[in-house]
Amino acid sequence: MKKFLIAGFILATATVIVFCLGAFIMAQEQTPPDSVTREGGALGKVVFSHKGHVESGVTCKECHHLGETPVKKCESCHTADAKLDAKSAFHKNCIDCHKAKEKGPTGCMDCHKKG
Repeated sequence: MKKFLIAGFILATATVIVFCLGAFIMAQEQTPPDSVTREGGALGKVVFSHKGHVESGVTCKECHHLGETPVKKCESCHTADAKLDAKSAFHKNCIDCHKAKEKGPTGCMDCHKKG
């Protein structure tokens, strides 16, 4: 009986440790960088501010619309042969949101910067 109690305690402790480690790792993976620089083609690079969007109340799910954890990169679904490629997805999602909220850039060179 005593052996079963000890084995149960060890198993329960190990389960809690694994669960806590998993939660910690997932939390670290879900912390976005303050900004992301994307290649913007011929018009120049685009710097996207995660921090600025979070501070203005935009939720992760508004852009990462599938709500998956951990969040996938856009290009994992929005590929060149997909119905909506990454470039089109960015333009549609970003510009439509900025127009709807009447806040944020909507012109090409508002986001794209040469050099």
